[in-house]
Amino acid sequence: MSPELTGALIALLVPLSFGTGMLLARVGLVHVPAGAGNFVSLVVGWVLIASITAVLHPDALFGVTLGTFAWLAMIGVINFPGGRFLNFVSMKNLGILRANPVLAMAPIISAFEGVVFLGERLNWAIAGGTLLTVTGVIVAVYGEVKARGGETQRPAAPTPPPDGKRLGLIERRPRLFGYLAAFGAAWAYGTITVLGRVAVTDLTVPLVTATYTMLVGFIAMGVLSSRSIPVMLRDAPRRALLSVAVGGLFMSSGVAFLYLALSKAPVIVVSPVFALNPVVALVLAHFFLQRLERITLPLVLGTLFAVSGVIAVIIGTQL
Repeated sequence: MSPELTGALIALLVPLSFGTGMLLARVGLVHVPAGAGNFVSLVVGWVLIASITAVLHPDALFGVTLGTFAWLAMIGVINFPGGRFLNFVSMKNLGILRANPVLAMAPIISAFEGVVFLGERLNWAIAGGTLLTVTGVIVAVYGEVKARGGETQRPAAPTPPPDGKRLGLIERRPRLFGYLAAFGAAWAYGTITVLGRVAVTDLTVPLVTATYTMLVGFIAMGVLSSRSIPVMLRDAPRRALLSVAVGGLFMSSGVAFLYLALSKAPVIVVSPVFALNPVVALVLAHFFLQRLERITLPLVLGTLFAVSGVIAVIIGTQL
């Protein structure tokens, strides 16, 4: 079995882990602030990955150089305070099914950066798959915007808060902010695959990469969410916290699988498989989240287009 095929097979575990984790996190985020929920999920997931790494690679874990740590710290900041936080915000404001087609843009960004910075090869199938993925995103977003008017009767103006202050942009346009957060998360996830490929091929082993990037991530999120964390721990329902924590275990496992796959195969092979999250989320949400999510035809078509584009990109890597 070739390293590229091995990496692609390992990469299949990434969307399975992330899709399951996002499903569980979505349930908990109904009652938990996004920043604090992100912190809890990172801490719980880091304990699991760090424990495994300490057993399997103790020398590599405690022997990283300053330069390697700086590179891993950069990945951690982009991934967790950047990507995962924006991902959580997009889920909270949009729901899994509306956010995931936008997140499917990550392989487009990865392919571009992989070609430009890593010298990976782009052919007609990869280019066509990229365009098909973009089409899927446009279909899903356009369908959602068009459907908004028919979902509920919107009031003429937002209800002002009791203290007389004006509502901010996020409160007045939660869907718009959710889409912006989803696009930001797509850029972050697209970039970390390129940075991660460099880390696991030139600097250290995949589990050490996952351990240090998550360490930096939860420290940064702890600082950014320091005010909301005590309130959340006091007021949030225990079931919601448990749901976010278990979701963090699955998503952190997905991080480890991602770096393991990148150690075997190039970015243009791994990243499109990573983007199969919409399929996993679509199936899981249909069966388990029907009270929180609503499946519409444009969302289904957009997701199918995006996944078809991913498949074309994978085929293109074998040409």
